[in-house]
Amino acid sequence: MSNVAKVLKAEIARISKREAKSATQGIGKSNTWLRKTVADLKKRMVVLEKENKRLVTVMKKHQPESPQKSDQEKGRKARFTSRGIRALRKKLRLSQADFGKLVGTTTGAVYLWEKKEGPLSLRDKTKTAILSVRGLGAKEAKQKLTETETKGKR
Repeated sequence: MSNVAKVLKAEIARISKREAKSATQGIGKSNTWLRKTVADLKKRMVVLEKENKRLVTVMKKHQPESPQKSDQEKGRKARFTSRGIRALRKKLRLSQADFGKLVGTTTGAVYLWEKKEGPLSLRDKTKTAILSVRGLGAKEAKQKLTETETKGKR
């Protein structure tokens, strides 16, 4: 009887392996196809990225530079605070009176700017004057101040 059990057990194992193989055979084929597709897409992506990088560099060379914004446009978008005014004045090593003369305002106005909390609301003319002073160093600011004083005396 044990011989029949062994034969039956072997036959069941053989049939189950065949069924399992036939059930998973389609998955194996689709898995292989998917791997090939992914590899192909990766290669194409690398080529496209290189082409994109090349085109970006070519476009940068041939693209005209954007026109410089005028001082008035910069002044409208610039944000001034009391801290910024105070820091600019100290960077230029000027008193409030001298800074006011340089910018074209009074000493009292500079005092009020430095004491006010939050963003300052300044006129466009004043904003452009402060923006022109921002790029100066201490020596240049003193030189410009003496020039404006000599023009005022004439």
